[in-house]
Amino acid sequence: LGGLKASRRPMAADSVIMNPERQIIALKAGAILQIFDLESRSKLKSVQISENVVFWKWISSRTVGLVTETAVYHWSLDNQAEPVKVFDRHNSLASTQIINYRADIHEQWLALIGIAAGPNQTVSGQMQLYSVARKQSQVLEAHAASFATISL
Repeated sequence: LGGLKASRRPMAADSVIMNPERQIIALKAGAILQIFDLESRSKLKSVQISENVVFWKWISSRTVGLVTETAVYHWSLDNQAEPVKVFDRHNSLASTQIINYRADIHEQWLALIGIAAGPNQTVSGQMQLYSVARKQSQVLEAHAASFATISL
């Protein structure tokens, strides 16, 4: 596999997410979140959070997005700070299963996507679009979202 080697480590985790660009992993075990650098074999960060994380992913090579039942947080690799609350989840996403969280390249526009059972055995999608600059949300019917940078 191109020089990649599998290695075993004694760890217990509910879920693990791999950094999209570097040999860094984030582990979640209950309320404890940890980030490890696999190349240097060192722990970079660790935090115990009071809310249940229902969805999480790397939104960039430097930031993990954490979605709880009530809010969305960003946890940056750039300092030793704990996760920072970015916005509250809109009520219309309260009963949805979160399936994705996206950010634009500058992390100024954010999209939280959830699905729920709709009428007549359909799947209803809800997206909360959030502007960091305006500190304002808009809820739209949607199942997916993406951000792009276009040069004209």
